[in-house]
Amino acid sequence: MSAVETLPSMKNVPPMDEARFLKFLEACAEDERWELIDGEPIRMMHPPSLKHQRIGSNLERLLNDALESTRPDLDAMREIGLSVPAHPGFRPQVDVAIIDRQPTGIYFAERFYLAAEVLSDANTPDFISTKRLRYADHPDCLHVLILSQTDRAVEVWSRSNGWQGLVYRSADDRIVLPEFGFSCQLRDLYARTDLA
Repeated sequence: MSAVETLPSMKNVPPMDEARFLKFLEACAEDERWELIDGEPIRMMHPPSLKHQRIGSNLERLLNDALESTRPDLDAMREIGLSVPAHPGFRPQVDVAIIDRQPTGIYFAERFYLAAEVLSDANTPDFISTKRLRYADHPDCLHVLILSQTDRAVEVWSRSNGWQGLVYRSADDRIVLPEFGFSCQLRDLYARTDLA
């Protein structure tokens, strides 16, 4: 995601849940992007870099290519809201997610199987770590991916690996997500960028 900004006026207000967050969004300008992180509204700064968008687009396309033949009941989508039942104060907007082709939920997908974040310069390690841990708490989530846009590096955190992270850095490294029939070289995620 892009740079983040918190609301100073919200510091002494009790944590928000989804219902209060949706009410809050009604009063916001249409061009503002917000997510709810542990009960606190966080404004996502615009615009994401073109490289950020390209990396997210590459991942979405590669995932959908794999899903088309192996899991046609699922879709990869970009920049959508997610819901984690165990965390009512957590309603993020993820860069790429795999969700049901016929999703449940209106504003936030209630089931997701993969969540991926493309890092920006303003993402703090604590912010990304919180999101990664919350995504992993969703009972259906199988993988969390963290993709750098400053160097060629992808972290893959998987339920099947006890949520231990693996880091891929070589252009020839192969990332395999067997549940989705997905396999690509690291360079494929950075295609059409200076990191390819």
